[in-house]
Amino acid sequence: MRRQISAWEAAMQDDAARRKLLAAAVEDLRDRRTGLAMGQLVIHRDEYPVTPDRVLVRPGDAGRVKRDIEGLRAGYAPQPVSSPRLRNVRVLQDIGAGHRGATHAYSTTACRLRSGKAQPSYAVMLGAIRKAVGGPELSGPARGRRWARGRDRVDGPVVVVVDNGVSAEERTDGWLAGLARTDNLDLLDVVPRDHFLDRGAGHGTFVAGIVQQVAPGVRLDVRRALDTEGVGDDVEIGDHIVRAAEDGAEIINLSLGLVTPDDRPPLPLLDAVGDAIEIARRRGTHLLIVCAAGNFGDDRPCWPAALAGKQYFPDHVVSVAALRLDYRDETQVIDARWSSRGDWVTCSTLGQGVVSTYVMGTESRQYDPENPETFGPNAWATWSGTSFAAPQVTGAIVRIMREAKGKEKPTARQAFQTLTGYGKELFPGYGVSVRILPV
Repeated sequence: MRRQISAWEAAMQDDAARRKLLAAAVEDLRDRRTGLAMGQLVIHRDEYPVTPDRVLVRPGDAGRVKRDIEGLRAGYAPQPVSSPRLRNVRVLQDIGAGHRGATHAYSTTACRLRSGKAQPSYAVMLGAIRKAVGGPELSGPARGRRWARGRDRVDGPVVVVVDNGVSAEERTDGWLAGLARTDNLDLLDVVPRDHFLDRGAGHGTFVAGIVQQVAPGVRLDVRRALDTEGVGDDVEIGDHIVRAAEDGAEIINLSLGLVTPDDRPPLPLLDAVGDAIEIARRRGTHLLIVCAAGNFGDDRPCWPAALAGKQYFPDHVVSVAALRLDYRDETQVIDARWSSRGDWVTCSTLGQGVVSTYVMGTESRQYDPENPETFGPNAWATWSGTSFAAPQVTGAIVRIMREAKGKEKPTARQAFQTLTGYGKELFPGYGVSVRILPV
Protein backbone atom coordinates (compact mmCIF):
# COMPACT_ATOMS: atom_id res chain seq x y z
CA MET A 1 0.00 0.00 0.00
CA ARG A 2 2.83 2.42 0.77
CA ARG A 3 4.22 1.89 -2.74
CA GLN A 4 0.77 2.61 -4.19
CA ILE A 5 0.38 5.76 -2.11
CA SER A 6 3.86 6.99 -3.00
CA ALA A 7 3.06 6.61 -6.70
CA TRP A 8 -0.27 8.35 -6.14
CA GLU A 9 1.31 11.29 -4.30
CA ALA A 10 3.95 11.65 -7.00
CA ALA A 11 1.24 11.77 -9.68
CA MET A 12 -0.71 14.39 -7.73
CA GLN A 13 2.30 16.70 -7.62
CA ASP A 14 3.15 16.37 -11.33
CA ASP A 15 0.66 18.15 -13.60
CA ALA A 16 1.82 16.33 -16.73
CA ALA A 17 1.61 12.92 -15.01
CA ARG A 18 -1.84 13.71 -13.64
CA ARG A 19 -3.19 14.70 -17.06
CA LYS A 20 -1.65 11.61 -18.65
CA LEU A 21 -3.20 9.26 -16.07
CA LEU A 22 -6.63 10.83 -16.32
CA ALA A 23 -6.56 10.88 -20.12
CA ALA A 24 -5.57 7.21 -20.14
CA ALA A 25 -8.41 6.35 -17.75
CA VAL A 26 -10.96 8.18 -19.89
CA GLU A 27 -9.64 6.62 -23.10
CA ASP A 28 -9.95 3.22 -21.49
CA LEU A 29 -13.55 3.95 -20.51
CA ARG A 30 -14.31 5.29 -23.97
CA ASP A 31 -13.12 2.04 -25.53
CA ARG A 32 -14.81 -0.23 -22.99
CA ARG A 33 -18.25 1.30 -22.45
CA THR A 34 -21.11 -0.85 -23.70
CA GLY A 35 -24.41 0.94 -23.57
CA LEU A 36 -24.30 2.33 -20.03
CA ALA A 37 -25.92 5.67 -19.36
CA MET A 38 -22.91 7.89 -19.97
CA GLY A 39 -22.01 6.76 -23.47
CA GLN A 40 -18.63 8.01 -24.64
CA LEU A 41 -16.64 10.53 -22.63
CA VAL A 42 -14.43 13.31 -23.92
CA ILE A 43 -11.69 15.35 -22.30
CA HIS A 44 -12.05 19.11 -22.21
CA ARG A 45 -8.74 21.02 -21.88
CA ASP A 46 -6.76 17.83 -21.25
CA GLU A 47 -8.15 16.86 -17.84
CA TYR A 48 -11.87 17.59 -17.47
CA PRO A 49 -14.21 14.75 -18.48
CA VAL A 50 -17.53 15.96 -19.83
CA THR A 51 -20.74 14.21 -20.81
CA PRO A 52 -20.99 14.43 -24.60
CA ASP A 53 -23.75 15.96 -26.70
CA ARG A 54 -25.24 18.29 -24.10
CA VAL A 55 -24.86 21.70 -22.50
CA LEU A 56 -26.47 23.08 -19.34
CA VAL A 57 -28.17 26.45 -19.13
CA ARG A 58 -30.55 28.43 -16.94
CA PRO A 59 -34.17 28.23 -18.14
CA GLY A 60 -34.22 31.89 -19.24
CA ASP A 61 -31.07 31.43 -21.33
CA ALA A 62 -32.11 28.25 -23.15
CA GLY A 63 -33.49 29.98 -26.25
CA ARG A 64 -30.45 32.21 -26.73
CA VAL A 65 -27.98 29.38 -26.21
CA LYS A 66 -29.86 27.17 -28.63
CA ARG A 67 -29.61 29.87 -31.30
CA ASP A 68 -25.91 30.37 -30.56
CA ILE A 69 -25.18 26.66 -30.93
CA GLU A 70 -27.11 26.45 -34.18
CA GLY A 71 -25.08 29.38 -35.46
CA LEU A 72 -21.78 27.74 -34.52
CA ARG A 73 -22.59 24.33 -35.92
CA ALA A 74 -24.66 24.05 -39.07
CA GLY A 75 -27.39 21.47 -38.94
CA TYR A 76 -27.26 21.08 -35.17
CA ALA A 77 -30.66 20.53 -33.57
CA PRO A 78 -30.48 20.61 -29.76
CA GLN A 79 -33.56 19.57 -27.84
CA PRO A 80 -34.28 20.89 -24.32
CA VAL A 81 -34.48 18.17 -21.69
CA SER A 82 -35.51 19.11 -18.16
CA SER A 83 -34.36 17.12 -15.16
CA PRO A 84 -37.43 16.02 -13.19
CA ARG A 85 -36.11 17.67 -10.04
CA LEU A 86 -33.64 20.37 -11.07
CA ARG A 87 -36.01 23.27 -11.67
CA ASN A 88 -33.40 25.90 -12.52
CA VAL A 89 -31.29 23.92 -14.98
CA ARG A 90 -32.07 23.03 -18.58
CA VAL A 91 -30.20 20.35 -20.51
CA LEU A 92 -29.81 21.01 -24.24
CA GLN A 93 -29.34 17.59 -25.78
CA ASP A 94 -28.08 16.91 -29.31
CA ILE A 95 -30.28 14.04 -30.41
CA GLY A 96 -28.46 13.73 -33.73
CA ALA A 97 -24.97 13.13 -32.37
CA GLY A 98 -23.54 9.67 -32.03
CA HIS A 99 -20.13 9.40 -33.61
CA ARG A 100 -16.86 10.51 -32.09
CA GLY A 101 -16.34 13.43 -34.48
CA ALA A 102 -19.71 14.88 -33.57
CA THR A 103 -19.03 14.38 -29.88
CA HIS A 104 -15.74 16.27 -30.02
CA ALA A 105 -17.29 19.05 -32.09
CA TYR A 106 -20.16 19.38 -29.69
CA SER A 107 -17.89 19.51 -26.63
CA THR A 108 -15.80 22.24 -28.22
CA THR A 109 -18.96 24.22 -28.90
CA ALA A 110 -20.24 23.68 -25.37
CA CYS A 111 -17.00 24.83 -23.82
CA ARG A 112 -16.86 27.95 -26.00
CA LEU A 113 -20.33 28.83 -24.77
CA ARG A 114 -19.50 28.05 -21.14
CA SER A 115 -17.80 31.42 -20.68
CA GLY A 116 -21.14 33.04 -21.41
CA LYS A 117 -24.48 31.45 -20.67
CA ALA A 118 -23.77 27.72 -20.76
CA GLN A 119 -21.66 25.00 -19.15
CA PRO A 120 -20.67 21.52 -20.22
CA SER A 121 -22.27 18.68 -18.34
CA TYR A 122 -19.35 17.35 -16.33
CA ALA A 123 -18.61 13.70 -15.62
CA VAL A 124 -17.66 12.37 -12.21
CA MET A 125 -15.06 9.58 -12.24
CA LEU A 126 -14.44 7.78 -8.96
CA GLY A 127 -10.75 7.15 -8.49
CA ALA A 128 -9.69 7.63 -12.11
CA ILE A 129 -6.17 8.40 -10.96
CA ARG A 130 -6.11 6.44 -7.70
CA LYS A 131 -6.96 3.13 -9.32
CA ALA A 132 -4.27 3.62 -11.94
CA VAL A 133 -1.74 2.79 -9.19
CA GLY A 134 -3.63 -0.02 -7.48
CA GLY A 135 -6.96 -0.51 -5.82
CA PRO A 136 -8.19 -2.00 -2.54
CA GLU A 137 -6.20 -4.69 -0.77
CA LEU A 138 -7.57 -7.79 0.93
CA SER A 139 -8.00 -7.32 4.66
CA GLY A 140 -9.33 -9.00 7.75
CA PRO A 141 -12.49 -7.62 9.42
CA ALA A 142 -12.36 -4.20 11.01
CA ARG A 143 -10.66 -4.17 14.37
CA GLY A 144 -12.49 -3.42 17.57
CA ARG A 145 -16.06 -4.13 16.41
CA ARG A 146 -18.12 -7.23 15.71
CA TRP A 147 -21.62 -6.90 14.35
CA ALA A 148 -24.03 -7.42 17.23
CA ARG A 149 -26.73 -9.25 15.31
CA GLY A 150 -30.16 -8.12 16.49
CA ARG A 151 -28.84 -6.00 19.36
CA ASP A 152 -28.32 -2.74 17.49
CA ARG A 153 -31.75 -1.22 16.98
CA VAL A 154 -32.24 0.76 13.79
CA ASP A 155 -32.99 4.36 14.70
CA GLY A 156 -31.74 7.91 14.40
CA PRO A 157 -31.69 10.24 11.41
CA VAL A 158 -32.17 9.02 7.84
CA VAL A 159 -28.81 8.85 6.04
CA VAL A 160 -28.66 8.60 2.25
CA VAL A 161 -25.40 7.55 0.57
CA VAL A 162 -25.32 8.64 -3.09
CA ASP A 163 -22.66 6.48 -4.73
CA ASN A 164 -22.45 3.60 -7.22
CA GLY A 165 -24.75 1.28 -5.33
CA VAL A 166 -24.21 -1.67 -3.03
CA SER A 167 -23.39 -5.33 -3.54
CA ALA A 168 -26.26 -7.80 -3.94
CA GLU A 169 -24.38 -10.34 -1.83
CA GLU A 170 -26.29 -11.56 1.22
CA ARG A 171 -23.47 -11.49 3.73
CA THR A 172 -23.60 -13.98 6.60
CA ASP A 173 -21.66 -11.74 8.99
CA GLY A 174 -24.57 -9.33 9.50
CA TRP A 175 -23.05 -6.31 7.74
CA LEU A 176 -25.00 -4.37 5.07
CA ALA A 177 -28.14 -6.42 5.68
CA GLY A 178 -31.24 -5.04 3.99
CA LEU A 179 -29.46 -2.34 1.95
CA ALA A 180 -29.65 -3.98 -1.50
CA ARG A 181 -32.65 -3.37 -3.78
CA THR A 182 -33.19 -3.97 -7.46
CA ASP A 183 -32.59 -0.27 -8.23
CA ASN A 184 -29.35 0.27 -6.30
CA LEU A 185 -27.12 -2.70 -7.10
CA ASP A 186 -23.46 -2.34 -7.95
CA LEU A 187 -23.26 -4.80 -10.86
CA LEU A 188 -19.48 -5.32 -10.38
CA ASP A 189 -18.62 -6.88 -13.77
CA VAL A 190 -20.24 -5.17 -16.74
CA VAL A 191 -17.68 -3.23 -18.80
CA PRO A 192 -16.82 -5.60 -20.35
CA ARG A 193 -18.29 -8.74 -18.79
CA ASP A 194 -14.93 -10.41 -18.37
CA HIS A 195 -15.06 -12.05 -14.90
CA PHE A 196 -13.06 -9.19 -13.36
CA LEU A 197 -14.24 -6.37 -11.12
CA ASP A 198 -14.88 -3.10 -12.95
CA ARG A 199 -13.01 0.07 -12.10
CA GLY A 200 -15.46 1.41 -9.51
CA ALA A 201 -16.69 -1.91 -8.13
CA GLY A 202 -17.31 -2.00 -4.40
CA HIS A 203 -17.02 1.74 -3.77
CA GLY A 204 -20.54 2.23 -2.42
CA THR A 205 -20.32 -1.05 -0.49
CA PHE A 206 -17.11 0.15 1.18
CA VAL A 207 -18.62 3.54 2.06
CA ALA A 208 -21.78 1.98 3.52
CA GLY A 209 -19.70 -0.33 5.70
CA ILE A 210 -17.80 2.62 7.13
CA VAL A 211 -21.00 4.39 8.16
CA GLN A 212 -22.26 1.19 9.82
CA GLN A 213 -18.98 0.67 11.69
CA VAL A 214 -19.15 4.10 13.28
CA ALA A 215 -22.93 4.11 13.83
CA PRO A 216 -24.28 0.54 14.16
CA GLY A 217 -28.00 0.40 13.52
CA VAL A 218 -27.94 3.52 11.36
CA ARG A 219 -31.02 4.13 9.17
CA LEU A 220 -29.05 3.87 5.94
CA ASP A 221 -30.21 4.10 2.32
CA VAL A 222 -27.73 3.62 -0.54
CA ARG A 223 -28.61 5.17 -3.92
CA ARG A 224 -26.93 4.47 -7.26
CA ALA A 225 -26.03 7.62 -9.20
CA LEU A 226 -22.82 6.27 -10.76
CA ASP A 227 -22.23 3.09 -12.68
CA THR A 228 -20.05 0.09 -11.94
CA GLU A 229 -17.07 1.84 -13.55
CA GLY A 230 -17.50 4.67 -11.04
CA VAL A 231 -18.73 7.16 -13.65
CA GLY A 232 -21.76 9.43 -13.53
CA ASP A 233 -22.80 12.90 -14.62
CA ASP A 234 -23.57 16.00 -12.62
CA VAL A 235 -27.23 16.13 -13.69
CA GLU A 236 -28.08 12.66 -12.37
CA ILE A 237 -26.12 13.22 -9.15
CA GLY A 238 -27.95 16.51 -8.60
CA ASP A 239 -31.27 14.77 -9.19
CA HIS A 240 -30.42 12.17 -6.54
CA ILE A 241 -29.50 14.88 -4.02
CA VAL A 242 -32.91 16.52 -4.40
CA ARG A 243 -34.69 13.15 -4.32
CA ALA A 244 -32.90 12.21 -1.08
CA ALA A 245 -34.16 15.42 0.56
CA GLU A 246 -37.68 14.72 -0.69
CA ASP A 247 -37.46 11.27 0.88
CA GLY A 248 -36.62 12.64 4.31
CA ALA A 249 -32.83 12.50 4.48
CA GLU A 250 -31.25 14.50 7.29
CA ILE A 251 -27.71 13.59 6.21
CA ILE A 252 -26.49 12.91 2.66
CA ASN A 253 -23.05 11.35 2.11
CA LEU A 254 -21.35 12.20 -1.20
CA SER A 255 -18.05 10.34 -1.59
CA LEU A 256 -17.55 11.72 -5.09
CA GLY A 257 -16.41 14.93 -6.72
CA LEU A 258 -14.83 16.76 -9.63
CA VAL A 259 -12.87 19.88 -10.49
CA THR A 260 -13.86 22.31 -13.25
CA PRO A 261 -11.74 24.42 -15.65
CA ASP A 262 -12.84 27.75 -14.15
CA ASP A 263 -13.11 26.52 -10.53
CA ARG A 264 -16.83 27.29 -10.56
CA PRO A 265 -19.46 24.82 -9.33
CA PRO A 266 -21.40 22.78 -11.89
CA LEU A 267 -24.91 24.20 -12.20
CA PRO A 268 -26.74 20.95 -11.33
CA LEU A 269 -24.80 20.45 -8.09
CA LEU A 270 -25.11 24.09 -7.03
CA ASP A 271 -28.87 24.15 -7.61
CA ALA A 272 -29.51 20.66 -6.25
CA VAL A 273 -27.86 21.43 -2.93
CA GLY A 274 -29.78 24.70 -2.61
CA ASP A 275 -33.08 23.02 -3.48
CA ALA A 276 -32.44 20.10 -1.11
CA ILE A 277 -31.71 22.47 1.77
CA GLU A 278 -34.95 24.32 1.12
CA ILE A 279 -36.97 21.09 0.91
CA ALA A 280 -35.61 19.99 4.28
CA ARG A 281 -36.25 23.42 5.81
CA ARG A 282 -39.88 23.32 4.78
CA ARG A 283 -40.13 19.92 6.45
CA GLY A 284 -38.61 21.34 9.63
CA THR A 285 -35.25 19.57 9.23
CA HIS A 286 -31.74 20.96 9.01
CA LEU A 287 -30.09 19.04 6.14
CA LEU A 288 -26.36 18.32 6.30
CA ILE A 289 -24.44 17.12 3.22
CA VAL A 290 -21.09 15.46 3.98
CA CYS A 291 -18.73 15.45 0.99
CA ALA A 292 -15.32 13.97 0.22
CA ALA A 293 -12.86 16.80 -0.40
CA GLY A 294 -11.21 15.04 -3.35
CA ASN A 295 -7.95 13.26 -4.13
CA PHE A 296 -6.31 15.86 -6.37
CA GLY A 297 -3.44 16.78 -4.06
CA ASP A 298 -3.90 20.55 -4.35
CA ASP A 299 -6.10 23.41 -3.12
CA ARG A 300 -8.37 23.73 -6.14
CA PRO A 301 -12.06 23.50 -5.20
CA CYS A 302 -13.55 20.06 -5.70
CA TRP A 303 -17.32 20.01 -6.16
CA PRO A 304 -19.68 19.52 -4.39
CA ALA A 305 -17.36 19.58 -1.35
CA ALA A 306 -16.31 23.18 -2.02
CA LEU A 307 -19.95 24.26 -1.58
CA ALA A 308 -18.93 24.31 2.10
CA GLY A 309 -17.21 27.62 1.27
CA LYS A 310 -18.56 30.71 2.99
CA GLN A 311 -20.05 32.10 -0.25
CA TYR A 312 -22.19 28.97 -0.72
CA PHE A 313 -23.72 26.75 1.99
CA PRO A 314 -21.32 26.59 4.96
CA ASP A 315 -24.11 25.73 7.41
CA HIS A 316 -25.28 22.76 5.36
CA VAL A 317 -22.23 21.32 3.54
CA VAL A 318 -19.25 19.67 5.22
CA SER A 319 -16.09 18.92 3.23
CA VAL A 320 -13.79 16.22 4.57
CA ALA A 321 -10.08 15.98 3.71
CA ALA A 322 -7.81 13.04 4.54
CA LEU A 323 -5.02 12.47 7.04
CA ARG A 324 -2.69 9.51 7.37
CA LEU A 325 -0.40 7.89 9.93
CA ASP A 326 3.29 8.74 9.84
CA TYR A 327 5.23 5.78 8.44
CA ARG A 328 8.08 6.39 10.88
CA ASP A 329 5.85 6.69 13.95
CA GLU A 330 2.34 5.31 13.56
CA THR A 331 1.19 7.02 16.74
CA GLN A 332 1.46 10.32 14.88
CA VAL A 333 -1.11 11.65 12.40
CA ILE A 334 0.08 13.78 9.48
CA ASP A 335 -1.54 15.41 6.46
CA ALA A 336 -2.11 13.18 3.43
CA ARG A 337 -0.52 15.08 0.56
CA TRP A 338 -2.67 13.30 -2.01
CA SER A 339 -5.78 14.85 -0.42
CA SER A 340 -7.41 17.98 -1.77
CA ARG A 341 -7.28 20.83 0.74
CA GLY A 342 -8.00 24.53 1.02
CA ASP A 343 -9.91 27.20 2.89
CA TRP A 344 -13.15 25.51 1.80
CA VAL A 345 -12.30 22.29 3.71
CA THR A 346 -14.25 21.91 6.95
CA CYS A 347 -12.56 18.99 8.68
CA SER A 348 -10.31 15.97 8.18
CA THR A 349 -9.83 12.45 9.48
CA LEU A 350 -7.81 9.34 8.61
CA GLY A 351 -8.36 8.42 4.97
CA GLN A 352 -5.42 6.14 4.23
CA GLY A 353 -5.58 2.44 4.98
CA VAL A 354 -9.27 2.46 5.96
CA VAL A 355 -10.81 -0.99 6.50
CA SER A 356 -14.39 -1.75 5.44
CA THR A 357 -16.78 -4.16 3.77
CA TYR A 358 -16.07 -5.09 0.15
CA VAL A 359 -17.49 -7.23 -2.66
CA MET A 360 -16.83 -10.66 -4.15
CA GLY A 361 -14.64 -10.88 -7.26
CA THR A 362 -11.16 -10.61 -8.71
CA GLU A 363 -9.39 -7.41 -9.67
CA SER A 364 -8.23 -6.89 -13.23
CA ARG A 365 -4.49 -6.68 -13.84
CA GLN A 366 -5.28 -3.56 -15.81
CA TYR A 367 -5.92 -1.75 -12.52
CA ASP A 368 -3.53 -3.61 -10.22
CA PRO A 369 -0.85 -5.19 -12.42
CA GLU A 370 1.42 -6.26 -9.56
CA ASN A 371 -0.95 -7.98 -7.16
CA PRO A 372 -4.58 -8.34 -8.26
CA GLU A 373 -6.67 -9.51 -5.32
CA THR A 374 -9.46 -12.07 -5.19
CA PHE A 375 -12.18 -11.29 -2.66
CA GLY A 376 -14.45 -14.05 -1.38
CA PRO A 377 -17.73 -14.02 0.58
CA ASN A 378 -18.02 -11.55 3.48
CA ALA A 379 -14.95 -9.74 2.15
CA TRP A 380 -13.19 -6.88 3.90
CA ALA A 381 -10.62 -4.64 2.25
CA THR A 382 -8.20 -1.82 2.96
CA TRP A 383 -8.58 1.25 0.74
CA SER A 384 -7.53 4.91 0.71
CA GLY A 385 -9.19 8.15 -0.34
CA THR A 386 -11.19 11.08 0.95
CA SER A 387 -14.16 8.96 -0.17
CA PHE A 388 -13.53 6.93 2.97
CA ALA A 389 -12.88 9.84 5.31
CA ALA A 390 -16.29 11.43 4.63
CA PRO A 391 -18.47 8.47 5.75
CA GLN A 392 -16.59 8.34 9.05
CA VAL A 393 -17.79 11.89 9.72
CA THR A 394 -21.30 10.91 8.60
CA GLY A 395 -21.35 8.00 11.02
CA ALA A 396 -19.97 10.08 13.88
CA ILE A 397 -22.70 12.70 13.39
CA VAL A 398 -25.37 10.00 13.54
CA ARG A 399 -23.87 8.53 16.69
CA ILE A 400 -23.78 11.90 18.46
CA MET A 401 -27.39 12.62 17.47
CA ARG A 402 -28.59 9.26 18.80
CA GLU A 403 -26.61 9.33 22.03
CA ALA A 404 -27.47 12.91 22.99
CA LYS A 405 -29.29 13.15 26.29
CA GLY A 406 -32.31 15.35 26.86
CA LYS A 407 -35.71 15.71 25.28
CA GLU A 408 -34.60 17.77 22.31
CA LYS A 409 -32.21 15.89 20.03
CA PRO A 410 -29.52 17.90 18.22
CA THR A 411 -29.73 18.58 14.51
CA ALA A 412 -27.10 17.09 12.23
CA ARG A 413 -25.34 20.46 12.15
CA GLN A 414 -25.29 20.70 15.94
CA ALA A 415 -23.94 17.16 16.17
CA PHE A 416 -21.20 18.04 13.71
CA GLN A 417 -20.24 21.05 15.83
CA THR A 418 -20.00 18.74 18.82
CA LEU A 419 -17.76 16.40 16.82
CA THR A 420 -15.35 19.13 15.73
CA GLY A 421 -15.25 20.36 19.33
CA TYR A 422 -13.26 17.19 20.06
CA GLY A 423 -10.61 18.07 17.48
CA LYS A 424 -8.31 20.91 16.51
CA GLU A 425 -6.70 22.40 13.43
CA LEU A 426 -3.42 20.57 12.87
CA PHE A 427 -2.55 21.45 9.27
CA PRO A 428 -3.39 24.49 7.10
CA GLY A 429 -6.15 23.71 4.61
CA TYR A 430 -7.36 20.56 6.38
CA GLY A 431 -9.91 22.15 8.71
CA VAL A 432 -10.50 20.66 12.14
CA SER A 433 -8.84 17.25 12.47
CA VAL A 434 -10.75 14.52 14.31
CA ARG A 435 -9.98 10.85 15.02
CA ILE A 436 -12.87 8.45 14.37
CA LEU A 437 -11.92 4.97 13.10
CA PRO A 438 -11.13 2.42 14.37
CA VAL A 439 -13.87 2.69 16.98
